[in-house]
Amino acid sequence: MLLQEKVSIIKLKVKALLKQQQNLQNELLLVQAENEKLKKLLADQTKRIEILEDKNKISKLADGIQLGKRDVTDLKLAINQYIRDIDECLKLLNHYTNNK
Repeated sequence: MLLQEKVSIIKLKVKALLKQQQNLQNELLLVQAENEKLKKLLADQTKRIEILEDKNKISKLADGIQLGKRDVTDLKLAINQYIRDIDECLKLLNHYTNNK
């Protein structure tokens, strides 16, 4: 085999490798975009679950008040916990907005 033929074969192989590398790079970008989309969806779903759990707690608390099953101390403790949770959320939101 001539040197020229060997060089041509090597050039073809290099071109094929470059094309494969470009395809893999494109695939990586697609996978990264999908990953970000799924992370956002997960965060949204997690937040929605938290909201629904809070609504469920409030609903149960309201049912307890209406039925008279909870005493005043338990009610005060539950309300205080909600206030602490809200304060913590506000702190986190404040911290997040100040760091952006």
